[in-house]
Amino acid sequence: MKKIIDQNGRLFGKISVIDVLFLLVVAAVCAAFYVKFNVLDVTRKTVDTVPVTYKITIYGVRDYTVKSLAVGDLIYDKDYSGEQPVGKITDISVQAAVRAVEKTDGTIVSGPVEGCYDVTLTLSAQAIRSSGRTLVNRTYEVNVNSERVFNTKYATFSATITGVSS
Repeated sequence: MKKIIDQNGRLFGKISVIDVLFLLVVAAVCAAFYVKFNVLDVTRKTVDTVPVTYKITIYGVRDYTVKSLAVGDLIYDKDYSGEQPVGKITDISVQAAVRAVEKTDGTIVSGPVEGCYDVTLTLSAQAIRSSGRTLVNRTYEVNVNSERVFNTKYATFSATITGVSS
């Protein structure tokens, strides 16, 4: 009776064990390529974006900041790692700044802040809307009431996102 592996390491005296292992690895690689390109569904790489409009409000800034903002300027988030803008200014609304002030008798009243303004910017951007989330540039989430540091070409300011709409 013949041995399965002879003294030279060949199966049934004809083929080497290393050759068999090599053929098994080649067959596994071929099977993996077949499954990848013929069996699995292709993942969709494009995502439909929709135009979104959101408002940010800058509280208590001086007139030189107001003068540095213009319709058409691109807005960036200072902490956002992407180099893409997070919106384009489509409208600017300026009001005199008003703050709550406590009087000496303990009552709180609203009073004007001299030389300061509250500025509301309306921004437009392309975004993905999914599960109640709005993502500008696929990664920058726009949340109402979040305070962020924004910048344009001429100004840097802290602002609060006050509204998001389609």
